[in-house]
Amino acid sequence: MFVCVVLRFVGPGDDLRFCRFTQMMEQRLENAFAEAEAIVMNSHSGLAVQILSTSQSMGSPAVSLIYVVHNGSVTLNGTTTSNLLSQLTAELVGYFLFYPPLITAERKFSLAFLSYTNRM
Repeated sequence: MFVCVVLRFVGPGDDLRFCRFTQMMEQRLENAFAEAEAIVMNSHSGLAVQILSTSQSMGSPAVSLIYVVHNGSVTLNGTTTSNLLSQLTAELVGYFLFYPPLITAERKFSLAFLSYTNRM
């Protein structure tokens, strides 16, 4: 199961097609998860984020990031991931991501969604 965050917009110099953007957003999401983990569980296990897909609909400034979160060799399920990030306010998630989110942690259930978003 995957999780999606939708950003209202990204900066004009950020190109979704480059690895640099994906790597930057993975690091920023990891920082957000570290904060959520510290607040909720009073711990820090070094969660790692892997972005699987980035997409932007034609004519829309909004950007979708589909990702999974790993704790070591274990992939967290979408419910756990979504619940953890949802403990932060949208403003705080936006602070970590540097862009305001429309959706902070929506669960996505299948590869069919991932295939669909890659065609957009």
